[in-house]
Amino acid sequence: MTATKKLISIVIPVYNEEDVIPELLKQTKTFINRLKKYDFEIITVEHGSTDRSFELLKQNAQKDKRFKVLQLSRNFGCDGGVAAGMHFATGDACVIMMADLQEPIDLIEKFIQKWVEGYDIVYGLVKKRAASFTRNLSSRIFYKMMRLINHNAFPENASDFRLVDRKVYQAINKMDERNKYLRGLFIWTGFRYTGVIFNRKSRFAGESKADFRTVLGVALNGIFSFSYLPLRLVTYLGLGLMGFSFIMICIYLFMFLTQLKVAPGFTTVIILILFLFGILFFVLGIISEYLARIYDEVKRRPNFIVKNKLNLK
Repeated sequence: MTATKKLISIVIPVYNEEDVIPELLKQTKTFINRLKKYDFEIITVEHGSTDRSFELLKQNAQKDKRFKVLQLSRNFGCDGGVAAGMHFATGDACVIMMADLQEPIDLIEKFIQKWVEGYDIVYGLVKKRAASFTRNLSSRIFYKMMRLINHNAFPENASDFRLVDRKVYQAINKMDERNKYLRGLFIWTGFRYTGVIFNRKSRFAGESKADFRTVLGVALNGIFSFSYLPLRLVTYLGLGLMGFSFIMICIYLFMFLTQLKVAPGFTTVIILILFLFGILFFVLGIISEYLARIYDEVKRRPNFIVKNKLNLK
């Protein structure tokens, strides 16, 4: 009696990737046809594209039922697209990869090997990036900061490219929260994880959708979603200012009692007011970030809205 093959779901968010899709589908088909030990379902999540991405995905899905298309009503962000794909995944494990072909598809085979060994989460560790100096520097700073504020809880240089066991992605699916930072949530679940090193290539075609504003938004989401340190910094800052003010009061009081000198007037007052107002608005900005997230949770709007489904129940 032949054992039933395990099913691997591959979730790929797609946004304006018309130039990449033909090669993406070609490489994906070559890979899943070669790895015959497993069955595969490829869930491409098109979210808000303005080019022919959906049409190309639709044409392919009509020819090959292993390829499934989930079209969202608009762009809900990369993590929103991934969350939507995982919601419809049925595999024993789920692979998350981007559509730009910067990550080698063949690496999925190593992910599966680690999964068979007993790891529930296998992520790609980026050793070298084919990106600008500024982008590489900002990535390093972000990962160092995340490890610092979360006590080294998150692996450094871990990418979105990963495999997760069914129990892991089903646990994530049950988390009914907004502004999900999936990289952090996967590790937060506490399941056994490991990494596989790879070099990230340049995108196959087209332009990157991750501009500075998008990358900054993801970074801030990661920081504010998994750490109370910014709020604690407000407390530390307040205590520091109180201490500084007390020391200055003592110094000026000593000068007045011993030398009958008074503190310089107008200029000192203006500088102190501007400094304290700057600190005040910085503190309000930190608090506002947390309030905005609370506001999103209270509204309870869905993380994604499905517009069309192909080959999906």
